[in-house]
Amino acid sequence: MKMKASTGRKLRYGGVSALLTALIIAVVIIVNVIFSALVQKFMWYGDLTPDMTYTLSEECIDLIANGDEEFADSSKSPIEMVEEVRAEKLAADPSFDVESLKINIIFCTEKDKLEANATQNYILRTALDLEAEFDDYIDVLFYNTVRNPSAVDKFRTNSQTYIASTSVIVEFGTEFRVRQLRSFYVFNDDTEDEPWAYNGEKAFASSILAVTRAESPIACLTTGHGETFTDEQFLNTLYDAGYIVQTLNMTEEEIPEKCRLMVIFNPDADFHASAGNSEAVDEIAMLDEFLDGTNSLMVFMSPDIYTSTVERLDNLEEYLEEWGISFDKYVDGANNSFPYRVMDSSQALTVDGYKFKGEYATAGAGAQLTEDMRNTGGVKPVIFQNAMSISYSELYSPAHYTPDETNDPDGVPYDYATYNVDGTSRAIFDIFTTSSKAAALANGVQVEVADETNRLKLMTVTVESRTVQESNYATIDQASYVVACGSVDFASSEMLQSNSYGNTDLLLTALRTIGKEPVPVGIEFKPFADYTIDTITTAESTQYTIVLSVVPALAALISGIVVIVRRKYR
Repeated sequence: MKMKASTGRKLRYGGVSALLTALIIAVVIIVNVIFSALVQKFMWYGDLTPDMTYTLSEECIDLIANGDEEFADSSKSPIEMVEEVRAEKLAADPSFDVESLKINIIFCTEKDKLEANATQNYILRTALDLEAEFDDYIDVLFYNTVRNPSAVDKFRTNSQTYIASTSVIVEFGTEFRVRQLRSFYVFNDDTEDEPWAYNGEKAFASSILAVTRAESPIACLTTGHGETFTDEQFLNTLYDAGYIVQTLNMTEEEIPEKCRLMVIFNPDADFHASAGNSEAVDEIAMLDEFLDGTNSLMVFMSPDIYTSTVERLDNLEEYLEEWGISFDKYVDGANNSFPYRVMDSSQALTVDGYKFKGEYATAGAGAQLTEDMRNTGGVKPVIFQNAMSISYSELYSPAHYTPDETNDPDGVPYDYATYNVDGTSRAIFDIFTTSSKAAALANGVQVEVADETNRLKLMTVTVESRTVQESNYATIDQASYVVACGSVDFASSEMLQSNSYGNTDLLLTALRTIGKEPVPVGIEFKPFADYTIDTITTAESTQYTIVLSVVPALAALISGIVVIVRRKYR
């Protein structure tokens, strides 16, 4: 009987134990479900990366909320633009639901699928952070474009516009930007599938700035002259600056009305000029008319385009000389022309000296483009590689600015050049030069050596100022800009995707100035894990190696001698 009673108690205890286990598991599951729901609703996520890679930065929040103080007089923040459009809508229709007019961030797939994919989930988290921070102004929406592809038809500019299930659309009113998945990340090159840095904040901020502006400018990349432009990172930089980017063959198309910037990127064939033939397309005349309209031009040239069969692009280079720009070439005794190729061993990042740090101009209009970059702590080096130097053209008169001790006591003297013909007034300034120890080679032979008074020019800006009558009582100063760079590698992915280099910051700052629009300059992409030091020159590397090798050894030797001597005489 006792055995039976004992067995019964064991069974009862076993049943109770099983019941308690089941209850505990059920409670854990219920708590987990509730907590997961609360996490989703209230965004209870923690960024455990050491550099807070996925946390919305204060710079991004401030830019969207307050805009750019530097452009306070000419542009409003995205939030102010939303409020302004809401007020206009309400004035036109008192029954209008102003709360329904928001900046929409549209994902082209369902939320649970985004959460299940690590790459897309990071982008989703940033979008939801933006929605939580600006809940009255930003909405995150989800479309299933696989089941309903027509849901995004209104965002197709033409039948060829590619909108994938991984695309993200930023929309406000009638304006929108379609961003592909890759633009939220940074890759080593176009063929790489694994990103090494996250660029989500900048991608969203630039798109939000673009769609809330009253007018979205167009940047046109010329084609039809053998342009070898293939690098998507430069396109992303233009896109981040708020431009709609298009290609343009001027022999077949007119320059779009909203085009504010033309980019000529390494052509190896000349531009057409009519040469008196009224029926021929005159691309040079089209460029000239374009720049008469307070627009801008950027020109990137490489010494590699000049060969035994292409020594000069006559029409284009003659026109650029009217803007003060002359790409340096050496003519030998047989009248053969060879481009200058710059080598700066004192600033080099490679053994051959052809990849090096440029020297910032510190005065003049060129220095104004880099003023913000130079006035922040830890000035980033701007890198040039395979560069051809530039001289002021013979059409321009050399000039020198000497600071006035009364009106400009802290000023810095500088050289520039001017052009005044038939009421046209232009001036050209340095943006970047080499050091005083650089040299130029042509066809493998050294043809010029820099010094303190003659540094080779790597990037210049030409400004044509003009005064436009705005009303009977006021005038405004409008300007056209031409920026020239003797290196196409300057705008390569390697240069633009490095947070250690200042190439991207320079382009964005220049685009902000010549485009007269605010650009998200201060928001950087965030590397996942990159602790390499890639900005020291080869000379500095040698010095550090010697110091780190010799000093510890000497310290150990001296310490050993001291210990031996003290023990000997103790």
